[in-house]
Amino acid sequence: MTYTEIEHRVAGLEDQNSKSPLIDGCINCIEQCDQILSIISQENFTDDSKGSSSIGAHIRHILDRFHCFFAGLADASIDYDARKRDREIEQNLEAATFALASIARRVGKLREPPLSNEIICVKESVLPSSPAVEISSTLEREMMGLITHSIHHLAIIALLARSFGHQMDSDFGKAPSTIVYERS
Repeated sequence: MTYTEIEHRVAGLEDQNSKSPLIDGCINCIEQCDQILSIISQENFTDDSKGSSSIGAHIRHILDRFHCFFAGLADASIDYDARKRDREIEQNLEAATFALASIARRVGKLREPPLSNEIICVKESVLPSSPAVEISSTLEREMMGLITHSIHHLAIIALLARSFGHQMDSDFGKAPSTIVYERS
């Protein structure tokens, strides 16, 4: 599957989900991940010499959160500590591209049936010295969390890509509220 095929698939999902800002927001984050993968090299993808994790590690981490979200849908219990940490996605640009396409399809399917506001359980470690915390949440709140978490990592990815000499849209990796503020 080429990047163009993935781009068309993601664009189609965006069109069919235009009535859900949360789905659109998730799709937008996935599109930004796709954009970065289309302009960087395999070497840039795995280079961690800039003093932080590689672009591949950040993409993999974004995907891990989405995978945990989807894994928890069936039993209404999301465990963000149950990440796969798939090294293949982190080290192979093509594998990451395919994984993004898969997540884009899954996000697009969330519209049928529409998201519910049922209460779900969310589990995640907040300190290395204590057990994971379990709290109540909703699918919508967790999707919002996926968006803000992805944007945070996309901002770091943008810095890394620019350090490799890549030109990017000035809004790449910015929070929607920041974009609106800067335009006002």
